[in-house]
Amino acid sequence: MTSPQPINTPDKPVQPTPDFQLGEEVILEDAGFSFQPIVGYELEVDDSVYMYSDDGNLEIVMIGGELENNTSIADLNDDLAADFMINFDQFELIEAGKETVQGITGFLNRIRFINAKEEGMGQALICSPHINQYFFLLVITSTEYWDQIGLQLFTTLKNHIYFHPKFKPTAAVAENDVHPDLTIETYESILPEEDLIITIEKGDVSLLLAARASSAHDVISIAEISAPGDQILYHYDPDSGDFLSTIAQHPLISTHGEVCVALPCADQTSFHSGDYRFSFSTRSGQPLEEVQVIIRHTRALDQQKVDLNLWMALENERFNNLDYLAQFETHLRAALIEHMQPMNLAPGSIEYFHPAPDELGTFACINLDTDLADISYMIAESVENTRALNVGLVDRFSQGDPPMDAEVAAVSSGSPGMILSPVSPHACILVNYSAFEGDFSALAQAIIEQLIVFSGVDAQCAQLEQPQTINQGVEWRLRRHPVFYSAD
Repeated sequence: MTSPQPINTPDKPVQPTPDFQLGEEVILEDAGFSFQPIVGYELEVDDSVYMYSDDGNLEIVMIGGELENNTSIADLNDDLAADFMINFDQFELIEAGKETVQGITGFLNRIRFINAKEEGMGQALICSPHINQYFFLLVITSTEYWDQIGLQLFTTLKNHIYFHPKFKPTAAVAENDVHPDLTIETYESILPEEDLIITIEKGDVSLLLAARASSAHDVISIAEISAPGDQILYHYDPDSGDFLSTIAQHPLISTHGEVCVALPCADQTSFHSGDYRFSFSTRSGQPLEEVQVIIRHTRALDQQKVDLNLWMALENERFNNLDYLAQFETHLRAALIEHMQPMNLAPGSIEYFHPAPDELGTFACINLDTDLADISYMIAESVENTRALNVGLVDRFSQGDPPMDAEVAAVSSGSPGMILSPVSPHACILVNYSAFEGDFSALAQAIIEQLIVFSGVDAQCAQLEQPQTINQGVEWRLRRHPVFYSAD
């Protein structure tokens, strides 16, 4: 990227005309996006885009690239902004919530800076339009210029960005040393008309599958699932609406570009060995980006444990105190044991994670209509134990536009949810901690209820009249799910 030139302020007051024109679309194949340049602005394109006005008063940078695993896009935003602003005397990034680019939610920062004693303003936005891919936009100018044209230009450019899937995720490899009871496979570029065959061997007890589109806007439907012997377990035709299933109450359709399924269902007494066939359809007709499969193969008769990652998005200073956290864990663990022990289930390790201070305000209140996928990505890329159940504790929930307080105590980002993946929008459960503060028994019960939903029992198993209660059927299902592991 070309190093930015210092912004100059002309002697005469600037009188810009907001009615700027956009040129023909420019595609950056290696960066994964296209844009329309501003007519009359200088344009430099290499691995990134750098535009600036003739008078040097307004500068624009756009960058796209591969988002490496376990990289926070919020941190990447700060790093890219700092790289661009390195030659300025002073600058400050101010968290400004979220904004969308082509329907993709991104993190927005306002920028204030001083250069050669002149004050300036701007905005920086980053998002992840496709799996393992990011896009960054920054616009800065003098304060006067920003009020007159800068913000309008930022918005116009943002509204004329188009994304192209570029970076394929690295195929997962079974981590036998870490999870010896799991087999993890990733299949790429599955065509809609192509059958995916998953072979279940003797001793395998469960299968968790996530099918992902290259765009969060594409819609995936699971079209058919058949068991060994060509027994049809599930069939759905998205064109006609025909639906027949023994494993799901409703058609299995993606949200945020991912659809998950978990087998076997709780009313089955065994998981038959042999070939299971899956077929999919996509609204766009494009191939699936990937299908991730987790197969668990171990005895599930002994006591089973589940680890917890607690992501503490709480504006309460007590949770920054290690002694207080230790007491909190003691009470929560005791309550979880009380509720889980009758079914020979138990909590395993409990680890704590905190959002960065500048992210806390954004995630302390979660809009259930718009934020579930973003919070799921944020938690999944922050934790170390990726097999654990991710539990986000937040101050409150909201819904709607404009947002209003939601009378919801806890929710799962997906049913079934997904583990062992930093790119799943369905990788956590969330709890409104203000609804349970001080009542550890009720908090533990809420976590367990959402664990049941997360496992897929609530969505897929029509035989259970009370799926939020750990009865014999639910216990049978939970202890086989790959989020659990044998205690021995």
